[in-house]
Amino acid sequence: MLYPKEDLNEYQGTATMGTQLLRHTRQFTLTISLLVVLAAVNPAIGQMQRSIGDEQIVKESELLAVGEHIEIYQHRMKVDPAFLKVAEDAYQHVEQLLGVKLDTATLGPKVRIYVSDFPSVCHVWKGYNHPQDPKGIIFLHRRAYLGAMRGLNATYIHELVHLFMWRYHSHTLREGVAEYIALKVLPAGVGASPAGSDWSVVIPADVVEHLGTKKRPPHWVTTDPAKRRVYYFASYRLVKYLVEAKGLETFIKLYKSDSPETDIGKLYGITREEAIRAAGM
Repeated sequence: MLYPKEDLNEYQGTATMGTQLLRHTRQFTLTISLLVVLAAVNPAIGQMQRSIGDEQIVKESELLAVGEHIEIYQHRMKVDPAFLKVAEDAYQHVEQLLGVKLDTATLGPKVRIYVSDFPSVCHVWKGYNHPQDPKGIIFLHRRAYLGAMRGLNATYIHELVHLFMWRYHSHTLREGVAEYIALKVLPAGVGASPAGSDWSVVIPADVVEHLGTKKRPPHWVTTDPAKRRVYYFASYRLVKYLVEAKGLETFIKLYKSDSPETDIGKLYGITREEAIRAAGM
């Protein structure tokens, strides 16, 4: 087919643009494909931490060490078998301080600790929903494990307390006593708060309104790490005041109460609001 000279030039220019567009499209597709491959290979790029659930960690883990009360598992990383003694010692301290035995009939004969790179937050089985499916399982991320081995992180003890005290009505009392006992066992450690925060910090009203109540944890506890630390720190402060005011035995009665907002008056002779103020908040 013959074209006029002007039309031929326009056609050739259009063809060149089309070729360039096709080349760029292929390059873009190749780039996207490469990113997809990298995401599958590199956990940091693919954010694989969020895609691996607790069940998968349990399924893929390797049993490392077995003690009287504890089993240690490693998941896609190497764990020092000496961690077993660290955990066993903590178990015995928690049992002595709380004055209660682990509910092995419900949770199983031994506590299973899974150390892995993948959980972004240390937690017990099912996290805040543990009472609906109670199991003696703790998930510990690498940083908390390494800190525990150096005697600088008490998070694993915090999680142990959750298992000993797995039945609860007040979430803030639950987190507060876990932090209180953890830091009694390992005073130099940093827990979930961290409880070594500045005690002069003003606790926000939306945190205060949850303290000592049966309210479910607010949504931002799982989405805002900074706010979560304040929430845990405030819970610790209230529990610390209550335990030091009338001892752990009285506090455990409040902890087991299904009406902590009102029973605090019967056990401590003050209102919830007065206890919060007495705790410096």
